[in-house]
Amino acid sequence: MNKTKISEPIPFLNRLFLILVVIFPAFVSAQSTLSTFLDSAMINNPEAASIHAQIQSYQYDNQMIEATLRSPKAFLSSDMLIAPYLNNGGNLIATSPSDQAIGYDSGITNGGLYSMLFNLELPVLKGKQVAHLQEQNQVETDRLKTQLKLIENELKRTIGGLYFDALVQQATVESNKQNNALLNEEFQLVKTLTNKGLYRISDYKLIELELKSDSINLNSSINDLELIIRQLKVACGIRNLDILSLESPAIEMSKPDSRHSLFIRSFAHDSLATAAQQKVFNDRYLPQLNVFANSGLNSNSIPNIQRHFGASAGLQLTYNFFDGHQRKINQDQQQVHLNAASVQKELKLKEVGTQAETYLQNIIKTEAELAKQKKIQAEYKDLFILYQDEVKRAQISVINLIALLQKRSEVNLAVTIKEITIKKLINEYNYWNH
Repeated sequence: MNKTKISEPIPFLNRLFLILVVIFPAFVSAQSTLSTFLDSAMINNPEAASIHAQIQSYQYDNQMIEATLRSPKAFLSSDMLIAPYLNNGGNLIATSPSDQAIGYDSGITNGGLYSMLFNLELPVLKGKQVAHLQEQNQVETDRLKTQLKLIENELKRTIGGLYFDALVQQATVESNKQNNALLNEEFQLVKTLTNKGLYRISDYKLIELELKSDSINLNSSINDLELIIRQLKVACGIRNLDILSLESPAIEMSKPDSRHSLFIRSFAHDSLATAAQQKVFNDRYLPQLNVFANSGLNSNSIPNIQRHFGASAGLQLTYNFFDGHQRKINQDQQQVHLNAASVQKELKLKEVGTQAETYLQNIIKTEAELAKQKKIQAEYKDLFILYQDEVKRAQISVINLIALLQKRSEVNLAVTIKEITIKKLINEYNYWNH
């Protein structure tokens, strides 16, 4: 054995390790959860905000329907029409014509129209129209609420995917950190044994270089984690870009329910909207009855105008019994829409079922792979204990030690990544089961 004593310290490695040990706990001190990011993404989603405003608008539309079709209307009206006669018995302008006068036929205007009336209108027989229009609004409101749920479901998928990717990178950082700490311990041990002549100086230099390289990898993985977390925050509309530690969420597989699938609910809304639109269209064939009354001045001549104050009341009835077959054309058109919605619904059901089954099979296969990897992980744990004893007795080469540490770190990280991958697959599976 070469007994050259190692006297010079390695300030770079010691300082770097100290910085990592001190800074990294502070780096992960702030915790964040998947639900926190999902809530922020939903709040900051512009489409969701627009839909909330539309839902509120439909509530006012219902009030407007009531006000328009059922509420009495009271209003003032005033008319003033002057129709003078020229060359009338020597008078340049007059309102009582002679045979020689020039002007509109007195049977039409009688000199003009002068009125100022207080009017009252009361719609009746509007119950079905009100109900059908409000039903149409309710269908649109339900459609918007379904769109909100679809947006939320889509965000769970996309933001969840980014979150699990960030968890993988975080696991990589943690693995590199643990490996760096363990390698530093072995480095200190090899250094001591080298000073005692139990290891060669080349062994010491080899593990020193490995520690430097490993420290650089750790720094790179931390930078990558910072980047992906910032990207995750930007996707959720979070302005605060501080780096924080992500908690691995508990996630369970949802039960499939094709009858109430969120993806086919929109087609059900299409059918309901078509039916509601048909009812509203057919309401034009109902009898339309209005009650009206007015009171005030109503005269078509100026002489004795002061005596032309009075009142009137009446009924207005309309009934549409022929419109060129528009009703039949509209029914045929709506039936086309219903048939199209039915076909699209069946196609979407097949797609949803296929996607869910694909992810289910991937979950099963990945869980089987994880079980095998955990067995290998346990074996590497036992093997590492044996290697540590042999290192203390200088019975193993540094090259073999470094190879073991690298392989052990790879296996541990692979197990963690596989666990996160299963959660990501479950997240995708649940997306298709909504």
